[in-house]
Parts: sequence; C-alpha cells; structure tokens
Amino acid sequence: MGELSSSSFGTTALAAAAMDALEKARQAAGVRRTALFWLDAPSGSLACVATAGPAGTAGWLGQTLAAGLGMAGRAVREARPVWTPDLLADPRVPIAPWLRDRLEQEGLRLVAATPLRMEGGVRGALGFLDGPGRTLEESDLERIAALADTVAQRLGAAHTARP
Repeated sequence: MGELSSSSFGTTALAAAAMDALEKARQAAGVRRTALFWLDAPSGSLACVATAGPAGTAGWLGQTLAAGLGMAGRAVREARPVWTPDLLADPRVPIAPWLRDRLEQEGLRLVAATPLRMEGGVRGALGFLDGPGRTLEESDLERIAALADTVAQRLGAAHTARP
C-alpha cells in the first residue's frame, strides 16, 4: 500500500470515507463546515481534499493554500490547534483570495484548525468553520484535536482497506 497523498483522495472509497468522517466531525463540533487540507511537504502548500457543509463542496475541493496561509497553514506550522473568531478581520492571519470569497459567500467567520497527524507526522490540517459571534475555550480546542484524531484513524483504515 502506497503512502497516502492528496491524489489518494480521488479514489471512491477514500473520498467517501473522508466525506463521512468530516460530516461526523462537523456535527460533533456543531459548526457549519469542516475542511480537510492535505500537506504537500516539499512546498508546504495545503490542498483541500474533502469538505462537509450544507453549501456542498463547490469552491472548496482542489483549492490550495500556499505555505503558512490561513488557520490551516498556521496549525500545520505551529503543530497545534489554533483559532480566530473572525478570520476576515484578523490582520495576523493572511488568507488566500479564494478562501476569502468562500467565507464571505457562506457567512463563515470563526475558523479553527488543528493538525491532522497520520503516519508518524503532521499530514495536513482539519478546519472547523462557523458563523460570527462564537468563541472557543481551551476545552473546545482539545475537542477539535480529538475529532481530528478520529478523522485520521478513519482515513488510515479506509486507505489500508483500499483494494
């Protein structure tokens, strides 16, 4: 079985497992959207390989974040959960134009992200996105980190089971 990469998510079984895992994480966290960003280690960029939310996947799948952009980039760089109550208004966090558009169109402001750990290291980030006015406590960040661990386990199992 080869190493799991962003192109692996093009397989039907892994894509289905990712979508199911992200939808369960979205519901458990009580947010409008979850998004899985997979790390390209050589460049440091992150590609959106799966997402779940009521507005569907259009405008998300296949989009990339250059190294260090967005909360996903920050979570990977710092190797810990991070968040901001309003990504559009946070001058400390640069964001990609496509992501700004998606946040504006879907009314998303709060963005939290946590590293996704698999195969002995950080392989990407799992983002949790919600509307304005919500705040997170340390216990919330611990919970999203645990949800990311569950997503990673499900992805690993689906990848291993792949024919």
